Order: sequence, then structure tokens, then C-alpha cells
Amino acid sequence: MRQAVHKIEVPQAERTCTQCGREQKPIGEDVTRRLELVPAHFVEHVYHLQKYACGYCKERVATAPAPEQVLERSAATPSLLAHVVVSKYVDHTPLHRLHRIYDRCGAEIPVSTLSDWTAAVGDLVAPLVERLAERVLEAYIVRTDATGLMVLDPTSPENIQRGTVWGLIGDDRDVVFRYTPTGEGATGPWEFLAGRKGYIQADAANIFDRLFNGQAACAIELGCWSHSRRKLVALQDMDCRVAYPLKLIARLYRIEHLADARELTPAARAELRRERSQPVLEKLKRGFVTTSKNEPPSSDLAKAVAYPLNHWAALTRFVKDGRVSLDNNLCEQQLRDIALGRKNYLFAGSHDAARRAANLYSLTRTCTQYGVPPLAYFTEVLAKLAAGWAQDRLDELLPHRWRLPDVPARDAPGP
Repeated sequence: MRQAVHKIEVPQAERTCTQCGREQKPIGEDVTRRLELVPAHFVEHVYHLQKYACGYCKERVATAPAPEQVLERSAATPSLLAHVVVSKYVDHTPLHRLHRIYDRCGAEIPVSTLSDWTAAVGDLVAPLVERLAERVLEAYIVRTDATGLMVLDPTSPENIQRGTVWGLIGDDRDVVFRYTPTGEGATGPWEFLAGRKGYIQADAANIFDRLFNGQAACAIELGCWSHSRRKLVALQDMDCRVAYPLKLIARLYRIEHLADARELTPAARAELRRERSQPVLEKLKRGFVTTSKNEPPSSDLAKAVAYPLNHWAALTRFVKDGRVSLDNNLCEQQLRDIALGRKNYLFAGSHDAARRAANLYSLTRTCTQYGVPPLAYFTEVLAKLAAGWAQDRLDELLPHRWRLPDVPARDAPGP
């Protein structure tokens, strides 16, 4: 925020003491503040490119170079394109609403033009997203989850189809979204994570099984305690027997809060978990086993305890590794932006548009994870891509390497 400082002097006529008539001397100043809003406005830059020619041979004409363009045959500058992207994918503003906002600011830009700009930027940053995806694949822990997205599809019987956006997070920082036209069949995270052998954290939906059973990968499954307690929470107003296991699960989270407060290293956190979390888990399992034996299999309580019992190994791997989280909530938080956006713009215009949206969401959410301001980031990155940034230096444009001019680089984990 820009600050304007104003010095206001006491009028000359009021600098004389009313008691003795002598001239008063300055003794200090009071400071008061007012906050003003300066509405956004557009500036049209008109460049007159001078031309020179030889008056004798008339063979050569020299023309002054024009400013670089981000998009071919487009007058949009990096700052304008960045604002369009951030407005839609960070602030969840549909393009028809953004059109009206720009109109009030003095520029009438058709919705179709805004849509073309968004599509072109989504394609332009695709190499960055692919490099980001490589970083996710190299991560120690990959989290994954999915959400739906309605997409216009003329080939569908109802002219609209429900696609799926899969979120993947590498080591809690790098975020990548992948769009698939459906949520079933051959498409899904198993294509992206094929062959992985490290940790993958997800809910226990059967759709992820192929990542752990060797069909697509032989990864190590990490469970989610948030999912495991949901059916218990749903019963707490109807069955008092769920109170005790919920209390024990809450104790697991309190131990994590203690580790956070102490800022423990992963090794020290694992030691704390073995000391305090392991006994809690043993109590939980004994209670679940007892309930499972005494309850009819069709009862709601039996179904609620069946989930953690069936996935006990995945749910308890966090005890031995301090880098593993108890739940997959972070991945669900990344998907929240897509959920908020689709409530405003309702659907993507095509499957290609949905894929480009996944690219732009990948960069905006990764910016958030690294504390990078997305508007400044996209403005600079688009300008550098327009200037012909070398493909072998793409890592320098990723959020974990980006920094504000004249500001020391922020600490960022990862390679």
C-alpha cells in the first residue's frame, strides 16, 4: 500500500500566544490518518515506432522495435493478463462479471476476448506446470484427492459432462491439478503416479487401490484420520458409545499440536508419537475390535468402526515417520478453490478449457503454499516468457524460486 505524507502547518496568524502576545515555537506534531480508495484505471500505451530508410539506394528500412507481446495479436500486457487470471482462479470471479468491472474502469473488453486471453495464458504456462509435476513425482510424500467439474460437451446426451480434477501435492508445497473427462476407468491419478514406490496419502476409496496393489504402482499407502472419524461423528447424536473413540482420536491431534508448538524435528516428532500416540492407538484398536465382535455387521456403529480396522496399517504408519501427517486435509483445502470457483462460473467451456484451468489452478495454489503474491508472480513470469525465456531455466520461474525484486529469496524446502 502506497503512503502519502502531508505536512500541515499552523496558520501564521495563529502562531502568536493569546496570553502574552509572544511568538509560539514548534514543540512536536500530532499524526492522524485517512484511508483513501483510488479506483483502478486502464492506461493505453500508444507506441509510435519510427522508421528510417536510405534516400539513395532505397533498399533497406529500419524500424524501431515494438514492445514485446505476451500473446500474438493481443494488446494485453503481462499485468492485465495476470489480473484476469488471478481474478478468475484466485478471486473466483466469472469472466462476464469481470467484463462489467473492467467496463466501469473505462475499458470495454468482450467476454470472448477475456476467455481467449485466459486460454492462451493456460497454454503458455503449461511447460511450467509440467516442471512442477516433475517436482511432485520426486516428492517424499504425495497427497491426492479429487473433486468434480461440470464441462460443456456437445457430444454428451445432455450437452454437459461431469469431469474430475485430481489434486496432487508434493511434500505439502508443490500443487498440481490434472483434469480427466471422467472419474472412472483408465484415467486418474494412477496414470500420473504410475510406478511410484514411495508414500501416497489418500482416502480409502477403492479407486486408489491400483496405486498400492501393483496394478499401476507399488506405493506405500498412508491413511487419513479425518476420513476414519467421519462416520463416528455422524453417530455422536444417536449413539453415546462413539464418544470415547472420538476422544482418543482428538488426543492424537493434541499430541500433534504439542509437537508443532515445540517445533520438533521429524525424528523428534516420531519419538513423541511412539511414546504418546502408540498407546492411544492400542486403546482405539481394542475398542474397535470389541465393538466389531459385539455389533451386528449391518449396524451403523459396526460400519463406522470397520473403516479404521480395514485400513489400520495405513492409518498407523505415521507413528514411525515424523514427516507423515495424520490426515489428508491439506489436499482437500487445495480443492476448495475449485469448489468455490465452480459455484460462480458453474462449468468449463470445454474439456480443453478444463485442462487449462487445471494448469492455472496449479500455479495459483502453489503460490499460496509458498506465500508468493500471485498477481506479482504472474505479471513477472508472463513478461519473461514473452521475452523468450530459455526452456532449460524454467525452474527459476517456479513459485519456490520466485522472489520480489530487491527482496532476499524466501526460505523454501525442497530441491
